[in-house]
Amino acid sequence: MHDLLIRGGTVVTASGPRKLGIFVDDGLITSLSTDEIDSNEAKKIIDAEGMIVVPGGIEPHAHIGGPRQPERSGAEVVSKAALLGGTTTVMDFATQIPGHDLYHALEEAEERWSGNAYTDYAYHPILTNGADEDSISQIKQLTKEGIASFKIFTTSIRPPSPQMQNNHTDFGRLGTIMEQVSDSGSILLVHSEDDEMVHYNYDRLKETDEWEWWNMHRVHTKQSEDVSFRRVSRLAELKKCPIYFVHVSAKEGVEEVSRCRAQGLPIYGETLHNYACFTFQDYRSKNGMKYHTYPSLKGEEDRDSLWGGLMEGSLSTIATDLVSTTWEEKIKFRTVADVTGGHNGIETRMGVAYTEGVVKRGMSLERFVDITSTNAAKILGLYPRKGVIAPGSDADITIIDPTVDKDLSLDDLHLEDYSIWEGYRVKGWPKSVVLRGNISVLEGELLSKPSQGEFLPRCISSEVLEGPVC
Repeated sequence: MHDLLIRGGTVVTASGPRKLGIFVDDGLITSLSTDEIDSNEAKKIIDAEGMIVVPGGIEPHAHIGGPRQPERSGAEVVSKAALLGGTTTVMDFATQIPGHDLYHALEEAEERWSGNAYTDYAYHPILTNGADEDSISQIKQLTKEGIASFKIFTTSIRPPSPQMQNNHTDFGRLGTIMEQVSDSGSILLVHSEDDEMVHYNYDRLKETDEWEWWNMHRVHTKQSEDVSFRRVSRLAELKKCPIYFVHVSAKEGVEEVSRCRAQGLPIYGETLHNYACFTFQDYRSKNGMKYHTYPSLKGEEDRDSLWGGLMEGSLSTIATDLVSTTWEEKIKFRTVADVTGGHNGIETRMGVAYTEGVVKRGMSLERFVDITSTNAAKILGLYPRKGVIAPGSDADITIIDPTVDKDLSLDDLHLEDYSIWEGYRVKGWPKSVVLRGNISVLEGELLSKPSQGEFLPRCISSEVLEGPVC
């Protein structure tokens, strides 16, 4: 007798959607069946009749709070919201502190996650300003130990301040980092903006007394993204380094990723569902800083380009760039120099992507699965353990009810005391979630505990590292 049977749903596999039964044993998918299934074949059964059954979502880009950042929500509350929103794996960042190495950053990340995770999890170490040669040389050993992705920033993002650590990596040091990443078989995540342009824009707006938060798109501009993406992609080509551009926000960024991929370069692009749904005009609303995530929201043309990239394949994934704080913290700072960045939409990512992509734009279910789960699994070294409904894979499964048609309220959500998605109309929403064979959410009710999540070692396939395969 099987441990679990999910029956009656439209299951989205790598070969397309069809009505299948899914058998689960010892946390793994053991078989898929098109036959009439006897209910006596399993100890537990989920009836998914009329539902869409997809791989558990993978959030590739989240900044989880810990002891050094008490103003941010921690792993327990964030992973709980992620799970309730259909996401079963969360990828956090382990940020290097000046004077310490990457192993220290990973220890701090493990401290906040271990025993506090409703979802499975993994880390991307961030190399920060002035990273020393010893830290950079750790990339190769860490890759052997299952840490397969690293991140840098090409800008410090904000003007210097005691509250903000400088994470800017210069291009000389970046070349060395790229060599290490290329040699190790890992991938480099890049927050790509032109640092000189960004800080010139800050200075110019201060001189003209246009310091209000709604001018953010005039600091973190389309042109800055354009120039920086081109510069990073050219250096990556010279160093033979695979690149994952995080939070692509502008048409120019989409076009550069597309150009690189057309040349066969291993360049991948991610966008955020808030970037794909809002524009800089939303900054002008009351307390409009609530919409802000660095770099910045752009215009309507850019929003359309992001959806075009997600639909046709230039962009590979949809993420959140999660930084979760209270409403008080989010609206505390009100100038372009200090607005609190980050988006607490980890629970809405799957539902919004389904509504905007599948329902409104006719995105195929296969493509929806690609951008919310499969591509992140492939690019970041979790596939085929994660990101696919297939025998031998972890039984991470999200069941979406396509009949849900409602305006979201705060009562529907479980992260902090505000949401930019309050009042947003969803058509389709995750209702039940299975993590490694455990029924974690059933009809919207949380059944699991924060000791359920496990750390995931990763290894990226050579196919992904050598060309744009997803």
